Amino acid sequence: MNTTKIVVTLSGHNDDEIREEIQKAQDNIDDFDIVEIRGDVFDALNREDHGKKVRFIIDAFRPFNKEIIYTYRTAREGGSGSKTTVEYEALLKAVCEVMDIDYIDIEVQSGDKITASVIETARANNVKCLMSHHDFKRTPDTDDILSVINKMDELGGDLYKVAYFPQDEADVDSVTEAVTAARKEYGHKVIGISMGESGKRTRTAQGDSASALTYGFIARDAAPGQIHVTELRKIFTK
Repeated sequence: MNTTKIVVTLSGHNDDEIREEIQKAQDNIDDFDIVEIRGDVFDALNREDHGKKVRFIIDAFRPFNKEIIYTYRTAREGGSGSKTTVEYEALLKAVCEVMDIDYIDIEVQSGDKITASVIETARANNVKCLMSHHDFKRTPDTDDILSVINKMDELGGDLYKVAYFPQDEADVDSVTEAVTAARKEYGHKVIGISMGESGKRTRTAQGDSASALTYGFIARDAAPGQIHVTELRKIFTK
């Protein structure tokens, strides 16, 4: 039985793009389980307008009982976010406090102190912590990937997401092997992604190497190698 949940990533920048994504997602509402809101695409907005955009998206999906992930992806991890570490911490804590979300994405590279601070606020507001780490330049070996996942567990995360860019098939295998090993240790809490075309098989992996979540798109891809959610649903229901 497949236990991987499908996440639709929404990354529209302006009102027209946001409405387009929401409409397409609602038209395909059974093809995904979770909505990821990419807050970094609103980086040019002030805090109030940023909040209005996020709340608008949340309100569009709550009637369908979809879980919500809030992600602010920084530039160093492949996103468009340019906030300082202090601003990043303050934003994530504020989102946990005032937004009706289920998961907050926390980049472990932000540092142990900031991570612990955000986790504390998340716990106080019944928000789960999705620890994440992205490297768009390389893929470390399996042991190094596992050390990152182990650190996420030590920090107290609820889900552990690692994503790397492969140079060859061996790099893709390293991610798959790490997910398989980490699942034996931590259960179905691990998300392992090898980006780009060659890594697509990690997004559709099943069995012992299946991830807890897989990320897809509805209108425009937000990461190299993302697959449309409708295609993901077909794959996982075969």
